[in-house]
Amino acid sequence: MSLTNLLKLIFIVLIGLSLQTDASERDSMVNNYTLTVTDASHHLADVEVVFTGIKTKSFNVKLPVWRSGNYKILDLSSNIRNFSVYDAFDKELSWHKDDKNTWRIFVNTPGVIKVKYQIYANLLKRRVSHIDETHAFLDASGVFVYNESQRDKPLTVKLNVPKDWRSVSGMDSIAEHVFKAHSYDVLVDSPIESGIHHYDSIQVENQLYEIVIWGDANFDIQKIKTDIEKLHYQGKLLWKSFPYTRYVYMFHAGDNLRGATEHLNSTIIQLDRFGFTEGEKYNKIISTTAHEFIHTWNVKSYRPAGISPYDYNKENYSDLFWMAEGSTSYYDNLLPLRSEIYDAKTYFEYLAKDINTYQNKPGRNVMSLSETSFDTWLNHDRNRAHNTTVSIYLKGSLVSWLLDKNIREMTDNKKSLDDLQYLLYKNYANKDSGYNASQVRKLLHEMTGQDFTPFWNEYVEGTKAINFDELLDFYGLKFSIKEDDETKVKASFNAKYVEHNGMAKVSVLNSDGAAWKAGITSDDVLVAIDGIELPYAKIKERIEGLKTDQSYQLHYFNQGILKETKITPQKAAPEKLTIIPNEKATRSQRKIFKSWSHHDLKDIGKDD
Repeated sequence: MSLTNLLKLIFIVLIGLSLQTDASERDSMVNNYTLTVTDASHHLADVEVVFTGIKTKSFNVKLPVWRSGNYKILDLSSNIRNFSVYDAFDKELSWHKDDKNTWRIFVNTPGVIKVKYQIYANLLKRRVSHIDETHAFLDASGVFVYNESQRDKPLTVKLNVPKDWRSVSGMDSIAEHVFKAHSYDVLVDSPIESGIHHYDSIQVENQLYEIVIWGDANFDIQKIKTDIEKLHYQGKLLWKSFPYTRYVYMFHAGDNLRGATEHLNSTIIQLDRFGFTEGEKYNKIISTTAHEFIHTWNVKSYRPAGISPYDYNKENYSDLFWMAEGSTSYYDNLLPLRSEIYDAKTYFEYLAKDINTYQNKPGRNVMSLSETSFDTWLNHDRNRAHNTTVSIYLKGSLVSWLLDKNIREMTDNKKSLDDLQYLLYKNYANKDSGYNASQVRKLLHEMTGQDFTPFWNEYVEGTKAINFDELLDFYGLKFSIKEDDETKVKASFNAKYVEHNGMAKVSVLNSDGAAWKAGITSDDVLVAIDGIELPYAKIKERIEGLKTDQSYQLHYFNQGILKETKITPQKAAPEKLTIIPNEKATRSQRKIFKSWSHHDLKDIGKDD
């Protein structure tokens, strides 16, 4: 071989090696997920995950034990079967399951491994995964395994689904049924809805909103689009900018569906198939839609320390869940009011209902907001929770309202809770450290010049009662009780019931109420009052007609044994408690109300 030919051969070999190296480097940069629907009627699919760039002799893969937005341990790995692993040459590798959600793989040759398994996707109401003949809803936390050291690695997701299906996600689409994400965290916070569904979109300024509705439903798509546009402008007014350019609203409509979950730039909202009906049902959908939209900032952009960054392997504790969920709940009716999706009278009805529910919960005097935030991960007995805990959503929203009032009061209405939300977004967006209570109080001090430690000690760390009369008066409002409730005294056992073989079974009762004092407990079945049968269909009417200064003989079943006791009914709380403008509201109160609600107090009720 001549020297010239030898040099040519060396050059070709070097070029080939260079190309191989480049290809290897490219492969090591991306992990690839593939899901193939195999038996839709039985909710089954096969998953293959190609992990690249592996340099260790053992490699762990995990499935999260909980999903984003639902702070409960769900043991999602119970839905994985037929687990197997192969190297780049399709040679099967050995593995060992170290714990309930961790598989340790023994790597022969560094580089690439293929993890394969079958997934059972039948967690529709959990909003985790659901596969049937019409769609595949996939939240990665319950479907796709990950490696902790490769969480920040780019990836692709490919779906092999029926030809007539459409696939939509908050992730970027790079081909039909194919998405890309720059990390597993983005994948886990970007659910996929693939299937036969209604699809529409609306462009508002620089933001694109996509709407996907799966299931037969009575929706008016134009009204939904109009209200989404109104919420967009409220978001812009409060936070000044958007953490997304494209947002996907996913709706599941079906029997006995309810609830919703926020994600990075999308949400999944579940509702009864007739939930779009005009009036109270539609308003509920709008408040839920607003709630998840608000979460795009409050939780997905900035969130408390303890849940930032997410640890998918265990509980993530925080004493500020009430700010993540409660403050969001405070705004989820306020923003629709501000945007005139519904009127002030409707808003007052919802606010009065929240106050009444809270006032009828004995747990408000037992557990603080910070404590119940930390205990969010615990599963409580319903009756026990009613009497010994509070809701991060309900009390969190009411304390947020009180905090809003205090900020306005201290700054002559120049600052508000809106400003605090904006500052949290500005200072803590996408920070892994999150924010803590002392940092929130520091921002409050900077805004108002006042120390919020006393407020925190009383209403967040403590259980001090909220003075709702004073709170309403600040905004030029007051309570009102309709005449028929004022003139008629109704009796109550201070309990709630469910139907049981035609009789009333106690589900929840107040620890300071008549039934509790008479020795009744949850699951007891009420039979008769003073020897007269007490059917479930008549219980409300019968009890309300009793006298509150008289004792009655009550027969009931406890653990299947007939027992009797004496019970003295108490006066029932007004059912028709509502909120109305104070006709004597001052100019200052009217100004505050306008700033808060974006409505004129003097105009409320004029069209009634």
